[in-house]
Amino acid sequence: MKTNVLSPLLALAAYPVHVLNGFKEYATTIRRYYPNPRFRRADLLCLWAYLTRDPHAICEHFLRDYPDDQVQKMYGESFFTTLEKIAEAVDLDDKDVVYDLGCGRGRSVFWFNTMFGCRAVGIEINPMFVINARLIQKALDIDNVEFILSNLMDADYSDATVIYLYGTALSDTAIVNLVERFVTLKPGTRVVTVSYSLSRYTELPMFALEKTIRGKFVWGETDIYIQRKL
Repeated sequence: MKTNVLSPLLALAAYPVHVLNGFKEYATTIRRYYPNPRFRRADLLCLWAYLTRDPHAICEHFLRDYPDDQVQKMYGESFFTTLEKIAEAVDLDDKDVVYDLGCGRGRSVFWFNTMFGCRAVGIEINPMFVINARLIQKALDIDNVEFILSNLMDADYSDATVIYLYGTALSDTAIVNLVERFVTLKPGTRVVTVSYSLSRYTELPMFALEKTIRGKFVWGETDIYIQRKL
């Protein structure tokens, strides 16, 4: 039987772009970040914990009864290459306290901590994600990492020096509510938002836009805004 040499290429081309982007990013993760043994162990356990459980489906099922103006019902994880660009843009170091709002299964929290030595805190409303992340932290005895079970609208961010909000699917009402929570942030706190600037959601000058960078996500590329609390 004769094999069509173009078949593998045609099959690859048939994959959705987001799937191909995901494969490419994970290959980069292995090459670029897995040499760090602390991160490698944490990330592999994060992936293993959901090998037979889709975090997207878990998120959709858990949040289906929550009001749209309180939560983001679409699950997503940031590429580590994009997080690296963000870390460089905010001059992240081991003195910082990073909050990831809506951290999901916690991969980014472990990345910030193990790559930069900073304290990293994940805020997540889904107890399954929080429980598993805490188990991984305990199993690997990782210091300066914390996972808090809370709605973003109720959490305390007062000790943050950097806040990462990958909330591209949040409603305008939810973003306005979050901005009201950000009033209590210390002056100088950097707030990183994906695809929109917080200045659109406040009438009073609360943030100064310091930088705008480009970042890649599984669904494509967009602007990322680095803002400093006044």
